[in-house]
Amino acid sequence: MLGLLEPPAVAAMVLVTLLCVGALLDCVRTPAERVRCAPKALWLLFLLSAPIVGGLAWTYLGKRPEPRESPDNTTKGPTHRAGPFVQKR
Repeated sequence: MLGLLEPPAVAAMVLVTLLCVGALLDCVRTPAERVRCAPKALWLLFLLSAPIVGGLAWTYLGKRPEPRESPDNTTKGPTHRAGPFVQKR
């Protein structure tokens, strides 16, 4: 046998499959506004034609991070807090 059914080879195949399928599903579910560097259809084509490189590229370059919202969503600048070490002027 060629050793394709050895545990390390099977583990590597499972990891590559999870990366490829996960990146493909993530690309399909990501809104077009968050996709960067190329149109979404081109990313899908790249993921299908070069699964390993495409999966890694999508993971690190493919989409913008989700915008963070502040807890009360009222201020965008720094918050001023009162505490024991705040100097009063």
